[in-house]
Amino acid sequence: MTSLLALLGVFLIGLSKAGFATGLGMLSTPLMAQALPARTAIGVILPLLCLADVFTMVVYWRRWDLRLVGWPLVGTLLGIASATAFVSSISELALRRSIGGVGLVLTLLLVIRNRYHPHAIYRPPPWHGVLVGVAAGISSTIAHAAGPVLALFLLAQRLEKTSFVATTGVFFTVNNLLKVPPYVATGLIEPATLALSLRYAAAVPFGIAAGWWANRCLPQRHFDTVVAVLMIATSLHLLVGA
Repeated sequence: MTSLLALLGVFLIGLSKAGFATGLGMLSTPLMAQALPARTAIGVILPLLCLADVFTMVVYWRRWDLRLVGWPLVGTLLGIASATAFVSSISELALRRSIGGVGLVLTLLLVIRNRYHPHAIYRPPPWHGVLVGVAAGISSTIAHAAGPVLALFLLAQRLEKTSFVATTGVFFTVNNLLKVPPYVATGLIEPATLALSLRYAAAVPFGIAAGWWANRCLPQRHFDTVVAVLMIATSLHLLVGA
């Protein structure tokens, strides 16, 4: 059962990287944290995210808008630095609850945006981008769950879907690579976690292929609802479970 949960979490990484259901990737870490210790889970997931980023960059090569991620990438450096110290110093139980809390808050933000501001537009000043980057860096370092933070920022600017996926791919390619050195330095990535990452890596391209199919064939809004319900349930279990 634990292996199935871990495989499902990795499969969802690929599915979300293909641009289907912006909140879907948030489920990966909570699912993996149900199957493995929380620190092991986030260490296993990061190399898999980097692998999925390669697929995204190849498929959407040069279809991004780099102007929209410059300031968020500045902020994400600060977020990663502050969150790394937090993750390396707290207990296993506190980390599990932090992952659940981050997932719950970001799911709520995504639901609010989809429900009340589906067509809102704004032109953010640079400091908004930096703050978004800080929030993304923190949530990404703790739970690999920064997708909704950046999605709220980009979708509010009415970015076209292909450009949105490509631009998001650029941000997370850089963001995830920036997390690798502190993860290695703090022992979150080590030979044992890399072996597990390799074990689950085959699920990534299958998830991406399923995401491409889902983009063409399934109603996005129905799928987003299912994702939100599952994310809330999984996050609550991490928050209140032993």
